[in-house]
Amino acid sequence: MKHSLTAKFLAILLAAFSLVSAFGGGVGIVAMESAGLYVNGLDELQAQEYKSISAAVAHSYAELYAVNHLGNLPNNLKKMLYTNPADRGDAEYWCVKLQQGDAVLVDPGPVDAYTFVKTYTVTPQYPIVSYYITSDSSSPEATTPTESTESSEGTETNVPEGYLYTDRIRIWEDNWLAVYDLYYYEAPQYTVTVYMQEGVLESSSVHILTSIYPHRYDCIALLAVSLVVFAACLVFLFWSAGTAPGGEIRPGGLNRIPLDIYALVAVGGIALLTVLFFKLCNWMDYGGPHPGNLSLIGVNLLVITLLGIGLLFAFAAQIKLKNGYWWRHSVIGWCCVKVGRFIRKLWRGFKELISLLPVIWQWLLTAVCMVLSTVITFVLYICAIGQAFFAVFFFLLFLLDLAVCTGIILYGGYAFGTLMKGVRKMNEGDLSCKIPTKHLHGSFLDFARQLNALSETAKIAAENEMKSERMKSELITNVSHDIKTPLTSIINFVDLLRKPHTQEEGEQYLEVLQRQSERMKKLIEDLMELSKANTGNITVNIVRMDAVETVNQALGEFSDKLAAVGLVPVFRQPAEPILMEADGRLVWRVLSNLLGNAVKYAMPGTRLYIDLMRAEDQVLLSLKNVSREELNINADELMERFVRGDAARNSEGSGLGLNIAKSLMEVQNGQLRLLLDGDLFKVTLIFPAV
Repeated sequence: MKHSLTAKFLAILLAAFSLVSAFGGGVGIVAMESAGLYVNGLDELQAQEYKSISAAVAHSYAELYAVNHLGNLPNNLKKMLYTNPADRGDAEYWCVKLQQGDAVLVDPGPVDAYTFVKTYTVTPQYPIVSYYITSDSSSPEATTPTESTESSEGTETNVPEGYLYTDRIRIWEDNWLAVYDLYYYEAPQYTVTVYMQEGVLESSSVHILTSIYPHRYDCIALLAVSLVVFAACLVFLFWSAGTAPGGEIRPGGLNRIPLDIYALVAVGGIALLTVLFFKLCNWMDYGGPHPGNLSLIGVNLLVITLLGIGLLFAFAAQIKLKNGYWWRHSVIGWCCVKVGRFIRKLWRGFKELISLLPVIWQWLLTAVCMVLSTVITFVLYICAIGQAFFAVFFFLLFLLDLAVCTGIILYGGYAFGTLMKGVRKMNEGDLSCKIPTKHLHGSFLDFARQLNALSETAKIAAENEMKSERMKSELITNVSHDIKTPLTSIINFVDLLRKPHTQEEGEQYLEVLQRQSERMKKLIEDLMELSKANTGNITVNIVRMDAVETVNQALGEFSDKLAAVGLVPVFRQPAEPILMEADGRLVWRVLSNLLGNAVKYAMPGTRLYIDLMRAEDQVLLSLKNVSREELNINADELMERFVRGDAARNSEGSGLGLNIAKSLMEVQNGQLRLLLDGDLFKVTLIFPAV
């Protein structure tokens, strides 16, 4: 139901109908309460309306009678200033009897059919007119009440004394300005008796109140129910807005229209319909509340609510999307985004242009602009001193310019002080100090970033120098230890050979001497090979090689040594051959070092996994085993020279195997990557594929 277009459309219609119903119920409640029908009865309201209508008719009738019979008001002014009671819409339902004392001035005739009779005593006022025409047709205001003697044409009535007040009226008549001076007098007292029938109420609001009086409490229920239904529909619409049948949040149909265009059409339509609504209300005042007018008003309100709810529904559908879709999808938003991007490009171009200038020229240009702007605003202020508004405006502009210039100067001092503070700390040896760049801009920001980069470079250089010194010290210590151990054994056993010994002991001494000599030879060869690899003095012959065959040959050479320590190789080789570009001699040296390390440091009785695969233009060869000793060292340190997996250095070896393998891989345009995960030791060799 959430995704049904029919349900959404019906919800919009129901919301519009319920809102119109709530409006009707609210209007009925306000009308009933204003008329007091929730407290008083309908008879009291009708009696009050009879009294109001009769009083208005009596006063209007007496006043018009005095104007017609005692004054000299022309017909054009009479129609403009006074309302004839006979023109009322309810004139057929009443008649008037006018008396002056006992004399009957207006006889209504038979009055038996009239049910309501009310008598009033009225003392109206009537005007005597003095009329003339002025020839000054260019200015209607040229003539004042004291300029009547300047009239060029017309008549002037001799008015008697005793008038209450005067008034003047000007009317354009055939390019001439007609001026009427009105002198108001008090008329005799009249007795006005008004006779009315029940039909007089049909053209008043009481007729509507009479028709809805039996439903006065139903209006309350209608308002409550309509508001509940409207709220429920609104919640459903906001919940379902923008939800496509597949559950995806995206606006569809009319909801895809840019929101500002939608709002323009909806608000324009609502404004026009609101004007029409008030026009219909005025027509209802004149023509009476017949069903046609009420139907038009209802349809008008329904269309207004449909437009408003549709706009809210479209807004809800678009606002659910992320990244400000409702704003960016609108015409105004699109224009603002484009203008913003254009302004940013201009600003970036301007900054790049300024950055091309030397810093001294940047500040000179800034200083010239500051001086020119200050001088220009001050000159404009001096020139506008005679004109209050412009003088104040340019003075405020001058003060603003001074404030901006002062701010630029203060900011320059602050930025320069920040840079000097950072440089002072760096000069004192605090290379970890960083100049804060949050409030720096322009050349200050560039300078701060360069100083921070220089500090970082100096810090890294110092760390590398310390590391290099440490490595040199460890190198000397380790080389001395690794050479001293076999050399000491050789010296001791040579000394033993010089002393008396049996033939069996001599053979044992010679065996030890041979083993220690081989160990020293191996160490010296490793040092020489590492030196050649690092200096690029090693000969490299890159050829095409079968990677599977190369691994099998290496495993065959080390089969006895692997079996001796109970290490089972598991080579998961691909079905088809894999060709790579490498130097066969150097590849054998690398694999020899890695397999030798596995024999020395792998957990006995475990497996050595070898995986070979091709990935795009590379051949990946990985070796994995579980270390016998705890690997409490990171991969980078283990790759260093003379570093072994056993910190106690109990096993034989120089600690150069991984470092030599890495160097030999690099001279073949390959890579060696080392991964330590707990006691898992994994080396990956990367060769260029053919």
